[in-house]
Amino acid sequence: MATETSEQPPEMVKTTEQSDSSENVTISESSLEIKLKLFQERVERMSAWEVFLVWFALALSNLCVFLDEGIISTAIPRITDKFQSLGDVGWYGSAYNITLSSFQLVYGRLFNEFPLKVTFLAALAIFEIGSLVCATSPNSVAFIIGRAIAGLGAAGLQSGNFALLAAALPPKKLPLYMGALGMVYGIGAVLGPVMGGIITNSYLTWRWCFYINLPIAAPTAVATIFLIKVPPTDKGNKPLLKKIYNLDPLAVVILLPCIISLILALQFGGALYSWNDGRTIGCFVAFGVLLLVFLVEQWWMGDGALVPPRLVRNPVVLFGALYAFCFDSAFYSLVYYMPLWFQAVEGVSAEDSGIRYLPLVLSLVMTIFLGGWAVTKVGYFQPFMLLGTALLATGAGLLSTLVPSSGKGSWISYQILAGLGIGVATQQAVVAIQAILSGDDVNIGIALAIFTQCFGPTIFITVSQAVFEGTLTSGLNDHLPGLISPSQIKNLGATQLRDLVSPPQLPIVLEIYSYALSRTYLTASIMAALSGPLIFCMGWRKLPSPPEESGEYQGGNNEANTEANTEAKSDGGETSLKAEAAKEATSITASQ
Repeated sequence: MATETSEQPPEMVKTTEQSDSSENVTISESSLEIKLKLFQERVERMSAWEVFLVWFALALSNLCVFLDEGIISTAIPRITDKFQSLGDVGWYGSAYNITLSSFQLVYGRLFNEFPLKVTFLAALAIFEIGSLVCATSPNSVAFIIGRAIAGLGAAGLQSGNFALLAAALPPKKLPLYMGALGMVYGIGAVLGPVMGGIITNSYLTWRWCFYINLPIAAPTAVATIFLIKVPPTDKGNKPLLKKIYNLDPLAVVILLPCIISLILALQFGGALYSWNDGRTIGCFVAFGVLLLVFLVEQWWMGDGALVPPRLVRNPVVLFGALYAFCFDSAFYSLVYYMPLWFQAVEGVSAEDSGIRYLPLVLSLVMTIFLGGWAVTKVGYFQPFMLLGTALLATGAGLLSTLVPSSGKGSWISYQILAGLGIGVATQQAVVAIQAILSGDDVNIGIALAIFTQCFGPTIFITVSQAVFEGTLTSGLNDHLPGLISPSQIKNLGATQLRDLVSPPQLPIVLEIYSYALSRTYLTASIMAALSGPLIFCMGWRKLPSPPEESGEYQGGNNEANTEANTEAKSDGGETSLKAEAAKEATSITASQ
């Protein structure tokens, strides 16, 4: 028998092997198809209570991410008082956003290469560790490190919430619950500053602004382990080295120091050192070189890159991402520097500053839903982007006119105007990018938009801090020379400036401080205005109509779905087992 086998022609042996391989693939695909169908049937039988519990658990972790962004704004003055670190204010926001933005795209690939639930739980654990480091930090450096760790975890939570929701809920209910999950953004924006003010001004102190993340996120961990179910996949068979390679780790290694170099250059220039100082120039040079290397690496990797070049060539993707960069940069500048004006210039408590900040966030929450609803009715996103841009630029510009004697009517109405603009336009770039892409490109495009939404504020908060410090130092040196040295200003807390000057000098100091803060609002207005021309570069097009609802999972690898559909049509409408399995497997896997 062995002799007969050895005497078979090579062609026959090859044909036999191919037949065996094809049979194995068919059996494997059939097994996966059965598992997917059983999972889909279970998902379709989920009760309303089960669906709500899944959504609520994920909403809590999403709330933590946005609370962590907003809650610090009203706590910053007390933190700077504790650590004598006014010069580090820019890093308190930037450290969080550096890791939040840099790893956003990485998590998109992590969820595809590794088990979805395990990866999400790891991100949740990292976020909680970062929060604990912030809460127990003995100095400003430790606090900044904690913020960076928390941002690393938050990046996975932000994208993982939507991935788990898409994997665990019936497809026909996804639009409702994904919209409701987005609503948490507004709730976090409202509650964050208010909670920060209340906690900071109580016996709990500002440290509980970060301790509070531990109990809030605990139900998410329990629900993810025991309640949330995800569809089976066949991606666990990949070698570990192949999975790591698919993450494009070289791009991450290049991107992190690239972003940090730019942040350091902006921190150094005009504040710690002059703009023509060797250290400042060196950081700018390092940023430029690393950025060039990153772009070359992305081109070289092609479709395996963090950002495939073919997507960037799409004008909606490119200019939509740039719009998100500029628009959210302006938005977050107001988030960070409005509470400083209330506490330092008007002398109110952290709690009161959070309450006075409500006109902006409440108007934002009300119009964020209105903007999304209006786009679905009209079909065009450009008019609402233009309206929001105009309102934000005008509102921020008016806020730059505030002086210590400005009344409530001024700062309330100006905040409402800016908040209306933010709410109408802040999500439109993501909506546009999602609508014009298909298959796996949708996840990458959305990740790119979220990346620019995070990266813009990361850079711009640092720019605003440099503008603020430079204007404040210059004003004090011009009007009160020798009263306070630049080093004292950088080490002061926002509420301690009043303690270093005599009553006759206080009005002058407050006028200078108010003017320095107003320059950050003016810069925000300029950034909002710059986003306007980018809207026209995206092209004037109507959003495509959503596909009809079906019982199948949507998305996934577009080529695989196309091949499955083609094979089904060629069989006269009878979808083969292999084609159907390929279609369902790829689409469900992509939803992870």
